[in-house]
Amino acid sequence: MLASLRSVHPPFCAPCGPCVLTVSLLLACSGGSGASESTANTETAGTETAGTETTGEALRPNWHQDVAPLITSACVGCHSTGGIAPFAMQSYEQTAPWSEVMADDVDEGLMPPWHALTTDVCAPPSDYKHDPRLTDAEKTMLRDWADLGAPEGDPELAAALPDAPNLDLPNPSKISTMGSSVTIEPEGKTLDFFHCLSIDPGNTSDVFLDGLQLIAGNREVLHHVLVYVDTTAESAAWPGGVKQDCGGGTGINGSAQLISTWIPGGLPMETPDDVAIPLPAGSRMILNVHYHATGNGPAVDDATGLAFRWQDKVPEYTSIFALLGEPGDGDSLTGPLMVPAGAKEHVEEYAWEVSANGEPFPDTIDARLWAVAHHMHKVAVDMRMWVVDRDTGEETCLLHTPRWDFNWQRLYAYDTPVTEAVRLKAGDTIRLRCVYDNTIDNPGTAEALAEVGLDAPIDVYSGEETLDEMCIGAIGVALKGG
Repeated sequence: MLASLRSVHPPFCAPCGPCVLTVSLLLACSGGSGASESTANTETAGTETAGTETTGEALRPNWHQDVAPLITSACVGCHSTGGIAPFAMQSYEQTAPWSEVMADDVDEGLMPPWHALTTDVCAPPSDYKHDPRLTDAEKTMLRDWADLGAPEGDPELAAALPDAPNLDLPNPSKISTMGSSVTIEPEGKTLDFFHCLSIDPGNTSDVFLDGLQLIAGNREVLHHVLVYVDTTAESAAWPGGVKQDCGGGTGINGSAQLISTWIPGGLPMETPDDVAIPLPAGSRMILNVHYHATGNGPAVDDATGLAFRWQDKVPEYTSIFALLGEPGDGDSLTGPLMVPAGAKEHVEEYAWEVSANGEPFPDTIDARLWAVAHHMHKVAVDMRMWVVDRDTGEETCLLHTPRWDFNWQRLYAYDTPVTEAVRLKAGDTIRLRCVYDNTIDNPGTAEALAEVGLDAPIDVYSGEETLDEMCIGAIGVALKGG
């Protein structure tokens, strides 16, 4: 074990109401791009009919020849009928009304949602996988299309559409869902509930997970999920596979290894080549589920579960997750977390010395950092995480999210072979820096205050409630050797 993992507190646990869907959030494009560069014709076309110039030629760019292929490859993965986005973008009629807003949000970097940025103080060690950001040419095409009035063009000239991105785990070995339902409804002012679900993977022999996806049951109340491996199957004794009010932990007396997390919009977790998670025969999976009541009456979840993909081959590396900061492993450099009311650039910092359960481990262990994530609540505005080499003092920035948005959190996997990923050695130090804006000028603060019936900032402390805060860095580490 690389770090002493705390099972008493989840890493993504800020109770909040349903995401407030601003116009920006409504354009939740996801996936890669692949459309050709725009052949924009932005000259004044005079009076146009059905997307054509007065000469009878189709205005460019238009939906059928230019925009539809981009929207299909970059947005339809979420914006489809029944998808995770609140409306579909599968046709001209569905998409054209949003053309101006879409162009604005793409120009501002708000959409597609992506918050791991290269900045003046952070040059990550490699690119990240699944970066959905558009090219400059694609952004220009969307702006030109909006400026022309979103012409439809001639369907007879329509470009071939690429396959829409599939956000499901490829080739799952097994899909298992919860054994019984839970009902979520407010209890007075209590809106947040932590229930644990025991899931049977159904593997009859030892296997190794290289893919995992949460199957979200009732998205209306599903806030976040922590995924643990219960190797002793202690959770199998829960009636109906559910232990209600299990707090922030696993709900069992024995230990369970944290292996993954899920938040709305999260993609399936796929480990790098030669990296997998041991799943012994007879193990159970424990889902610590944070439910948030909507205030619209009872809501039932009876379909949350997991899709598994496994292999029989023993991998070269095994993967674990560790949580650093507050709450998590490491030491505060600024004292107990407290963000004063009215503070605009308040900073909290933490440091964790790389170790195994608090003890140094030999250099014969090859520990590679393959994925990272940040977690804070709504008063937060900026977070950065970096590692300091024990021998040289050299700093390597791991992740910077300078435009923090509570509604868009994800795991960032490095796009590099595990053997070339950042190596963590005993005695290296991982640093975290979190910045908060506890003023009414911060939309996140205003939203959190409104949810609890306040209209002025109050002092904010560490905790799980809406107006509490955190400063957590999650790291996915691949381990080889002993």
